Amino acid sequence: MKKAIMLSAVGLITLGILSGCGGGGKAEGDSGKEETITVMASGVKDGTQGVFLDSFKEIVEKKYPDYKVETTLLPDDQYYTALKSKLSTGQSPDLFLVQPKKASASSVEEMAKAGYIEDLSDLKNWDKLIDQGKDDMSYEGKPYALSSTIGVLGTWYNKDVFEKNGVELPTNWQEFLDACEKLKNAGITPIVMGDKDSFMIQFGMYQIAANQVYPENTSFDDELYDGKTKFTDPEWVKTITMYKELYDKGYVSENSLGLGQPQAQQTFKDQQAAMIFDGDFSFPAFEKVDFDLGFFGLPANENGETYIAAATGAGFAIGSKSEHKDMLKDIFNEMTDGESDLFNSWIKTATSFTTYKGIELSNDVFNQVQPAFDEGHSFYWCNQAWPSGTETEMQAKFSEMIGTNKLSPEDVAEAMQKKFEELK
Repeated sequence: MKKAIMLSAVGLITLGILSGCGGGGKAEGDSGKEETITVMASGVKDGTQGVFLDSFKEIVEKKYPDYKVETTLLPDDQYYTALKSKLSTGQSPDLFLVQPKKASASSVEEMAKAGYIEDLSDLKNWDKLIDQGKDDMSYEGKPYALSSTIGVLGTWYNKDVFEKNGVELPTNWQEFLDACEKLKNAGITPIVMGDKDSFMIQFGMYQIAANQVYPENTSFDDELYDGKTKFTDPEWVKTITMYKELYDKGYVSENSLGLGQPQAQQTFKDQQAAMIFDGDFSFPAFEKVDFDLGFFGLPANENGETYIAAATGAGFAIGSKSEHKDMLKDIFNEMTDGESDLFNSWIKTATSFTTYKGIELSNDVFNQVQPAFDEGHSFYWCNQAWPSGTETEMQAKFSEMIGTNKLSPEDVAEAMQKKFEELK
């Protein structure tokens, strides 16, 4: 999730060369020369994408016995480099993961604009997805990718520690600060973060922005592109200031810049800190802890109405050079039919909320953020609307600010605006 985030998902997150011929694939049971479908994704073998690809291979090869499915799973950072290399040399996989909106160079908008992915306007079940899942995977009104998951950033917390120390679940920013102060006075580290992996800075920052920037102007990011808004506007300066306040008051572990995400997660699991800002995608890391686990949206508001940061996860697109487009669209139709084995496997890639209408939460730990999601009190992860690299500048300058105390929130905001102008 280094590109915040790139979800994923989420799972977010091969290198086989396309082979075979024919536009639509063979019908089930046909015989002939074996052909290959190549699939490229990011993730780990025992993660959601890894498990899905194993199932995908088994189901598709059974249904289409004359086809072999070749899958390759790469870590996030390696995946995007490998994908770029494949596309630039005309060796596109048949299926590969793309990010929503403008999130990274492998975003659906960049891939569609460059002509690398296929228009999916003729999918049968597109309208079975919620609007967010459709809009975030479209470009100029046309669908180009299929994502099952909505990734949520939130605050994982130890309910037992809260109860033992008489800490109520906070509903606004002042209550959250008071809760942190109470935990700190009890000798408990309120929040652990692994800021050595600087992408984790987004996990807290975007939760605050969801409450401070977007409720009053849902078009803030769109207006950045024509100069109507700037990162140096009060909303973003306040967002950065609020996040810095947690570090200034000693509520975040002092050694956060020396910890990576795995170390921070382990500290939380070992009950050496009461909270950690992370995503629903980290549920597998936390589900077997020896305490009562909770997950809530950071209440970075003044009036008790919390908005959450919820974003469509990475989704699969069909390469525009694939020789099996019709067959793959049939597979996509089956993935979204609401009943098939392929659908059931695909929908399990969603850790909390799904893009498919009418699917209940699979994990009760996310119940506390469901009301905000159901009421539309949610906004995408900010960087999904920015040119790739803007969030990297934010992370670098925020790290410098908390590490040296030589920068101000205004300096961080100014650096973000300058980088945005360079990249937009």
